[in-house]
Amino acid sequence: MSFKHFLLITLMFCAIAPVAAQLEKTIHQTFELDERNSITIDLISDSTTVVPWAGNTILTETKVRLYDASPSILTHFMEKEQRYAIEMDTSGQTLLLYSVKKERKPISTRSGDCPEHVNIRVFVPEEFEKQTGNNFVRNN
Repeated sequence: MSFKHFLLITLMFCAIAPVAAQLEKTIHQTFELDERNSITIDLISDSTTVVPWAGNTILTETKVRLYDASPSILTHFMEKEQRYAIEMDTSGQTLLLYSVKKERKPISTRSGDCPEHVNIRVFVPEEFEKQTGNNFVRNN
C-alpha cells in the first residue's frame, strides 16, 4: 500500500468517525460548620468521595462532564436549573449537605442524548470521623 492510499484511508476514517464533544466544568462551594459536631452528606452524583483536609470549613468540588451538548446547555442547567447545586441545612444539630435537584433526568437535544458524568469530592475537616453511611462526627 502506498503512502497516498494510506493517507486517503486515514482521512476517510477520520471524516466518518463520530466526534463526541466534551464540556467540562468544575464548581467549588464552601460551607461554614460553625459549632456543629456532625455532618450528613446526601449528594446525587456518579461518584462522591469524602477527603479529610486541614481546613475548618467544608469544601465541595463538583466536576461535570457533558458530552454532545453546547456550552449554553451546560450553562442553562448550571444556572437556571441548579442541576449541580449543593446547599446546606442547619436547622438541626447536624449540618446536612444535599443536592438541590434530587433527580437528574437525562439531557436530550434534537441531536440525541447528551451523556453526563458528575463527580463530587467533599473536603471535610480532618477532625471529623466517618460513622455509619454518610454521617461524620467531630472527634473531641
